[in-house]
Amino acid sequence: MLKRIAFPIIVILIAISLAVPVMAESGKQRAFLPAGAVDAVGLIGHPPERGSPEFETQMEIVLWLQQTRTPDQVTFVEQPLNLARFAPLISTSLLGVDGQLLNETLDGVIDEVRMDYDAVKAVFDEPRPFQVDSRVKPVGDARPVASYPSGHAIRATVYGTLLADMFPEHSAEITQLARQVGYGRVVAGVHYPLDVSAGQKLGAAYASEIINQPAYREAVEAIFEK
Repeated sequence: MLKRIAFPIIVILIAISLAVPVMAESGKQRAFLPAGAVDAVGLIGHPPERGSPEFETQMEIVLWLQQTRTPDQVTFVEQPLNLARFAPLISTSLLGVDGQLLNETLDGVIDEVRMDYDAVKAVFDEPRPFQVDSRVKPVGDARPVASYPSGHAIRATVYGTLLADMFPEHSAEITQLARQVGYGRVVAGVHYPLDVSAGQKLGAAYASEIINQPAYREAVEAIFEK
């Protein structure tokens, strides 16, 4: 019985991992997250000023986590963030849905979310910890782009909230993984703790707007019509 269940789950996971992301055109009207739906800058506020006591505390946390991080933590933070990251938690439930449409819908959502938060990052344009202090040795996805707020924390929160909405029987595990992905960015040395908490706050606001959009509700209905 387990073998009969495992085979289709593996097929679904492979299909998800190979699916080509659907990228929204910048001039196209957003279907899931209307422009200006969330006052992102007003919601998360400004990060601490570099050189301030609060900033120095943030850097000390980054350095301490770097000193104490384990090989397992490094492996965790090096994993890509997409639907496949959450799929093992909902694998049996995926058998009853349109997996391709689920992946395409989440790709579309995340693309619109990314468009919004990229503009927010540009407002603050804060450098990453490893750009500020050479003692920080980052691992995983360590691109020298704006640090505040954390895009990974935003996307993980959106993924987690939407998947928990679709698969409430797995909500606890999904939410826990989403939070761990965000915290892992500090362990990796690519974000400050406040980058992550701001990202989680913003991601929750985005997800709340998305869930109430007709396009999202229609997509979810179609996903479960299989």
